[in-house]
Amino acid sequence: MVPWRSEPFRAFFPLGVLLGWVGIGHWLLYSVGITATYSCMLHGLVQTQAFLMAFAVGFLMTALPRRTQAPPASAGELWLAATALTTTAVAATAERWAIAEISYLVVLLVLLEFALRRFLGRTGDRRPPAAFVLIPFAFLHGLAGAGFILAGAAFDAPAWTVALGRLLVEQGVFLCLVVGIGGLVLPLMAGAPPPPDLGSSPRERVKAVAYGVAGTIILASLLLEQAGWVVLGPLVRAAVVAIGLGLGGGVWRPPGRPGLHRRLVWLAVWLTPLGLAASGIWPDYRVPALHVLFIGGFSLLAFAVATHVALSHLNLEREREGSPIAVRILGAGIILALLGRVAADWSSTYFEHLGAAAAAWLVGSAAWLLFFGPRLVEGDR
Repeated sequence: MVPWRSEPFRAFFPLGVLLGWVGIGHWLLYSVGITATYSCMLHGLVQTQAFLMAFAVGFLMTALPRRTQAPPASAGELWLAATALTTTAVAATAERWAIAEISYLVVLLVLLEFALRRFLGRTGDRRPPAAFVLIPFAFLHGLAGAGFILAGAAFDAPAWTVALGRLLVEQGVFLCLVVGIGGLVLPLMAGAPPPPDLGSSPRERVKAVAYGVAGTIILASLLLEQAGWVVLGPLVRAAVVAIGLGLGGGVWRPPGRPGLHRRLVWLAVWLTPLGLAASGIWPDYRVPALHVLFIGGFSLLAFAVATHVALSHLNLEREREGSPIAVRILGAGIILALLGRVAADWSSTYFEHLGAAAAAWLVGSAAWLLFFGPRLVEGDR
């Protein structure tokens, strides 16, 4: 029997891939002439509010109960989160922005309720690590960002509300999640002991304060960028993320254990601040530079961490220490997608490049799903 409640990643990782196909397939369909219009807002919001969020939900709903030794997610929480994620993608595709943002808010509120019960409840015997101080900042970015997008797109608020909302949702949420979750996952993947509990010592309390300062600076840098500081804002974020991942996650040194997915995680971790820094240094090429963050950072990181989680829970020890063909195709597909998207702005065939990049990403993600999908629904091996 498949342990859906105790291992929600089995449902949410495949769902995330399918939702990612919606956002990425949008460009492929346009580039080959199947659709006559395109929407950058649709693409960006589906990828961050549905695809990436599905991976985040699957990870957190699996990891938090295990870390805190608290009860697993209820069936109602799982169904509500999955339904809201799907509705977000479908509504965004139909450009029903009010429905999309309300559905996204439902996802956040379900996850927030789930996390608070395990952080603050008395049923758990352990606490999360200090890095998880950034998780509430992620919720703050998401709730505020969705509210701004909803106000601008559905209620004719000033145009800056949508712009700020997209900054908060597309960058703020996942920068906080990457650094926060990275403080737990990256040491474990490198072969180091798990980090201590939050508040377990004076050092851990200092670390918690430092992560809180990092979350505050990330938020302030997004507000600065919206106010016109288009160079300073991204550079500040890049520095904070690099320090948080380098020191808190320990990625200043390579992983001490074999496995291609570990190398992909380390590559994605460093592409994250690199994309931010490039968008600040070359503001005229902000959009392609940010795709270094979105494709090479967030997207590759989601798949590579999901690979580690799946291989660990499915007891695929040999594959975890090696380089399965599906993971190689995934890595190659996402890297080719990144190169194609960055090259598009320097080419005379912009949309053809976008279509080729989308096709490469789809092939890589399909190979991953074909390998892991059946194993995720079969139960323990």
